[in-house]
Order: sequence, then structure tokens, then C-alpha cells
Amino acid sequence: MSILKDYAAYAEHSGSKLKPFVKTMFYCNIFFRISYVLYKIKLIPLARIFWLFNRVLFSVEIDPRARLKGGFVILHGTGVVIGYNVVAEGNFKVYQGATIGGNVGKKRTANGRTFSQPWLQPDVVIGINAVVAGPVILGAGSRVGANSVVTRDVPAGATVVSNNVILAEKSEVVL
Repeated sequence: MSILKDYAAYAEHSGSKLKPFVKTMFYCNIFFRISYVLYKIKLIPLARIFWLFNRVLFSVEIDPRARLKGGFVILHGTGVVIGYNVVAEGNFKVYQGATIGGNVGKKRTANGRTFSQPWLQPDVVIGINAVVAGPVILGAGSRVGANSVVTRDVPAGATVVSNNVILAEKSEVVL
């Protein structure tokens, strides 16, 4: 179940099995998971209420149509936006002010899938105030630095700084 993976990710990040319960952003994940389930069973007005709870209580906007597998962690979530149809295949971390989504009607096909929003592979980290826009793929283990703007694919293990500048592939840089 996704919420259990979210709990495990928060516990691993904080180094304690009890700390997720005092992390406000963990509750943001719970509200998103409820919103997602309600959307899937076509209770859209209720889904929007939980979406609104996240927006008002935590200043985090995660569209209920986003397909985020369990294990994501939001750190200092104020201003985080995750758009509709964003796909995340596994664990990822998002820092404050990051925006994931947005496109101007662009669609793309890769690996047999058509998508219009970012596609995050496992273990991605998105830094403070970073923007990941359009149908791009962030490879497994990639890092997006603070204030970066990503509009093109990022290879697995790469670190992006500034505007689509790949600093290094398989970098040891810690954000």
C-alpha cells in the first residue's frame, strides 16, 4: 500500500519510526492518498475537498490525478505544486517551492507510453524552487538543483543545475 511506503520513506529520512507522525508533511501525503482514491472511485467533489485541505493547511498542491507510487517525501513543503498526470515510479524527495508539471499542450511518447507531464523514475531529488515542466523524464537517481528549470530529459544519476545544465552524470553531489 502506498501510504505504508510513504511512512517508510519518512521514517528512513528522519531516522526514527515515530518521527513521521510529528512531521506535518507526512499528513500531506495522507491527504493526497485519500484524494487520489476518492478521485479513482469517481467521488471527485470529495477528492477536491482533500486537495483543498492540503492547499490550505500545508500550502502544498498535489492534484488528485497525479500517479505517485509510494515512498515520496516532501521536505519543508510550502509552495510545492505537483500537477495532474505527473507519474512517479518510486521514491522521490521534493523540497519547498518546487513545481512539477505544467505544459503547453505538449504530448510525447516514450517506452510505449504517451504522457504530457513529468515522469519521475525512482530515487529522484528535486531541490528548492526547482521547476520540472512538460513531458520530460527524470532518470533514476537524478538530482535537480535549487532554482533549476528542467524542460528536457535528465539521464539516470545526473545532477542538473541552472537551466537544463547537466553538472555531472552519476554525481556524488549531495543536495
